[in-house]
Amino acid sequence: MVVMRKWVLAMSATLLLGAAAPSAPARAAFERGEAALSSGRLDEAASAYREALKDTPGYAAALNGLGSVLFRKGQVTEAIARFREATEADATLKMAFFNLGYAARKAGDAATAAQAYERYTQLEPNDADGYYGLGESYRQLGQKEKAIPAYQAYIAREKRPGEQVWVRKAREHLTAMGAQPQPVPASASVAAPAQAQASAPAAVSESRTAVAAATAEPERTPNSALAASRIRDGDALMKERRYREAAFAFLDASHADPGHVEALFKLGNALAVLGYYGQAVEKWERAARLTQDATIRQSAQDNVTRARAKMAQAGASPQAAQQPPGSGPVADTTRAQARRAYEQGVQRIGTRDYGGALTSLTQAIQLEPMLAVAYTARGSANIGLRRYAEAASDYQYAMELEPGSASPLYGLAESYRALGRNEEARSLYERYAASSATDVRAQLQEESRQKAAKLR
Repeated sequence: MVVMRKWVLAMSATLLLGAAAPSAPARAAFERGEAALSSGRLDEAASAYREALKDTPGYAAALNGLGSVLFRKGQVTEAIARFREATEADATLKMAFFNLGYAARKAGDAATAAQAYERYTQLEPNDADGYYGLGESYRQLGQKEKAIPAYQAYIAREKRPGEQVWVRKAREHLTAMGAQPQPVPASASVAAPAQAQASAPAAVSESRTAVAAATAEPERTPNSALAASRIRDGDALMKERRYREAAFAFLDASHADPGHVEALFKLGNALAVLGYYGQAVEKWERAARLTQDATIRQSAQDNVTRARAKMAQAGASPQAAQQPPGSGPVADTTRAQARRAYEQGVQRIGTRDYGGALTSLTQAIQLEPMLAVAYTARGSANIGLRRYAEAASDYQYAMELEPGSASPLYGLAESYRALGRNEEARSLYERYAASSATDVRAQLQEESRQKAAKLR
């Protein structure tokens, strides 16, 4: 069993000359901010970052951290200002450029987003996520001559099995723009604006605090509280040696907050115990990219080394081939059990036995983790239980598994409306009303139009 070392969220940053060198008290305050943010304690994190900035004005990593807090609290304009200040304070602070691009794109400022993503892809030329954001920004600007090579660069770099849904989406955008989805070589660079072509100093370590955790799912809003709850469930299950159930608890946590380092690390642990070494390696490597804690990064690397050795011994097993749990090695009898549990869950929703439905649908997901309709149905059960954040997480993941399905759109709209996120709910209702997917229902389309109108 691969064991995680002591969980400490700290950060050691080396700053270039010209950037504000933090004092010892400022660094200590910054570290408190990082720890608080990782646990979802936003007010505490903001206070700590401001303390660091009061002691050392222009502390770029603290500005980036404060921007992340503001973004998560919905104060997007203020967040963009802090991210911009961080990039001006340290022109090599990679995640500040990523965050500025993401936040600006969400605010509808595609020009600022494109400029920020251009700089980020210069600093991190091998990170696929930056190119996806760059392609989206240029597409929104109507500059398809720049969007096309950005999407192609993304396709060339994106090798993570769990992110291939976004590769398909990028290919769809390329086809819509009349371009061949043939990717450019990963070593090639995307042409950047003239003002961004100047050579930059060598990159340095910086805070990996990110508004979207640098994931390839650009629309996801992290739910740290839900992630923390499911991590606690997973920890308890691991102690009871119920590793498969623990894996799904950690998987739920990573769905709730795709950039949650602890969720990713522990999901890797559970997958490794189950023999899915390739999947475990992916989770550990992703956790290592998202953290600045040297202990966590070294532990992840040690685990990757051990897992790769196990993969070499395993030969041509489905796990070694990086088949997602439930997609390759599941027997037909297991799939049949999953479908029965799904049908039972749907029936229980029909009788308003939402608690029983939740149990049946969770069983279906554990038996067949790629069964998108089970996530959609579990979202409905969660809505019946008024667990709207959990419902939103299920609907979002169902949309990742089946981007062409309409049912999760309506469910997610209902969840967001209950959570008071009316603008997002209205957009989703409108998308459902306009959808031509095979699972669209005419009655719900009419209801969607009415609900969207009320939210205007």
